[in-house]
Amino acid sequence: MNDIFHLKTALPSELRALLTNADWQPIQLGMSGAGVYRIVEHDKSMFLKVSDDLADPELRADKAIIEWLRGKLPVPEVLAFAETESHQFLLLSTVPGEDASADHHDKKRLVHLLAEGLRLIHAVDPTNCPSIRPLDVMIEGARRRLENGQVDESDFDDERSGHTAESAFAELLSTRPALEEFVFVHGDYCLPNILIDHGKISGFIDWGRAGIADPYQDLALAERSIIYNIGAKWVRPFFDAYGIADVDWERVRYYKLLDEFY
Repeated sequence: MNDIFHLKTALPSELRALLTNADWQPIQLGMSGAGVYRIVEHDKSMFLKVSDDLADPELRADKAIIEWLRGKLPVPEVLAFAETESHQFLLLSTVPGEDASADHHDKKRLVHLLAEGLRLIHAVDPTNCPSIRPLDVMIEGARRRLENGQVDESDFDDERSGHTAESAFAELLSTRPALEEFVFVHGDYCLPNILIDHGKISGFIDWGRAGIADPYQDLALAERSIIYNIGAKWVRPFFDAYGIADVDWERVRYYKLLDEFY
């Protein structure tokens, strides 16, 4: 509650009149580095993403990608974006539906929807995409985060539990895959970021890491999220539904390793 009070006082003028008297509900689901709040004003709800790291480009990237995607995919509408000396604020419309990590979804139907949604994303024409994220860029970003002490070793996947960020980065350099393909990717394709309404994909959220990159960036994080949320036995049906008979498991492993730095 104190954090919300502090944020309300930190709002820039263009957002203060709109949000100060609204009901702020913290959203805990997901792994976004930004604070996320459901904003309820009378019968209208919105989502506010807040970051106190002005050097972090993710909120600006989220805004740019969402605006670029309008008319291409079901995404929120950017209602406002503002920066102060201490915070960034991104206000978004709601997207109908419930996120794919909800317990009651039929799992067989769910993996088909996840594959269908990812095929839609990867089929987007990348012309004029505002973000390009080849491995050279991503590895350099990982290096900067390592040097700045921004890698959370306590949050490493189980297979890397007890490893240092330095050893993980050495592995990142030594195991870089020879093959790198390029499509438009979501960048964080996990179940909480896919919305389902009446048995169909209704929208996608959290676009701060999207851009032109290898499709295995999404496939790897989808695999990890499926294991975490519904179980490892649903991984193979997901890849089958996506249309990959011969999965490059080394690339899956590599892009999960890369994600340890972000």
